[in-house]
Formats: sequence, C-alpha cells, structure tokens
Amino acid sequence: MYIEPYVGGCNVIDSIKCNTKVGNDISSPLIELWKAIQRGEELPENVSRELYNDVRSNQFTEKYPLWFIRAVGFLASYNGRYFDGGYAKEGYEKGKLRNYYNEAKNNILAQKEYIMDVIFTNKDYRDMKEVKNTLIYADIPYENTKQYNTSKNFDYNCFWNWARKFSKDNIVIISELQAPSDFVCIWKQETLRSIKSKDKSYAVEKLFIHKDNISKIGGLK
Repeated sequence: MYIEPYVGGCNVIDSIKCNTKVGNDISSPLIELWKAIQRGEELPENVSRELYNDVRSNQFTEKYPLWFIRAVGFLASYNGRYFDGGYAKEGYEKGKLRNYYNEAKNNILAQKEYIMDVIFTNKDYRDMKEVKNTLIYADIPYENTKQYNTSKNFDYNCFWNWARKFSKDNIVIISELQAPSDFVCIWKQETLRSIKSKDKSYAVEKLFIHKDNISKIGGLK
C-alpha cells in the first residue's frame, strides 16, 4: 500500500505504481476537485476575472455546483491558493503570453488517467488509522515558509512524533528543508524557491526518513 497524507496536487502519487494508493488531504475543497476529475466533470473552458469574482462571492451559496467552485478556486487563483492568492490573470513572461488558468487546467487533465485508481480521503493526518508494511510519503508544509490556509499553525512537533510512531511498522519518507536529529537525509536538491521571474532565491529540498527505517529500504514489495 502507498499513502500520501498530504496529496496536494497529486504530483507524486500520479507516478506511483501500486495496487492500493490512498491520497489524503485536510482540504475538503481539494479532495472534492480530485473526485470531480475522476467523475469526468467538464472544467470551464476559460475563467474571466468577472466569473472568478462572482464564483468567489458565491462560493457559499448554491449558485454554482460545488465541484465548479472548487475548479475555479484552485485553477484560476494565483499559485493555486484557492481564492486566497487572487485571480491569476494572463501575463507575459519572457515575451510570451501565458494563460495561467488554461495551463493549470491542462496540467490537471493530463493527470487524470494516472489518478483514476487513487482512493481520495479527506481527514487530518492524525486521524489516519495505523497501518503496516506501507510506504508513506509526507509532503508537509515547509517550516518558516508562507503557508496555505489549511496548513497555518501546523504543529511540527506533533507531526515528527507521528512520523516516529508510523516509522516503526512502515517506511515514512518526509519532504522538508530540515528535520530532527533522529531523521536522516536520503536525498537533496537545490530548487528555485519562488515562481517570480525577478526572485532567484533558492532552497535545498530534502527527503528524510527515520534512522530506524534505513534497514527497511528495499524490503517493501
């Protein structure tokens, strides 16, 4: 079994080959969107600023279908921040006009065939049932970086204790910039930290496992 407690944009789980794949996220709008993609709901062709503002104003009414609100909120918001980052208007980058909504829509539709077998769940990672012999990939919100609304006030001490507990019977891989001393870095790579063309700040992304997991690598089938 393969589990992601923070499935986010499905950018890892869509490449995993496993009989049972569980993609969980605490964001119910995000999970509703992924389930809508699985059902084959037709995403809007384009999203104008006027439509975006109207959907945002009516997100808690019945004017639009719930899945439609989720699609507009995630795909047409700046950096996918679900009505938090503002409207992602068209813009020029390196002399080329970019339609950010269409790019996001095309990306998510390209993932469709690879997430059809994912079991999507919506819960807090702390409510996850205990499992054994499972590969767990936890892409947690990076500490000391700007957080999405659903990850603000994230309790890092609680998470690392959870990772220690689940590492006893499973392999738990954590994506973070830093980790407690009993976790070992198994991979790292320098990446651009901002999508802004004038911001060239970098960070070293890392993957960690608990020290007791080292002997287990290669033991899962």
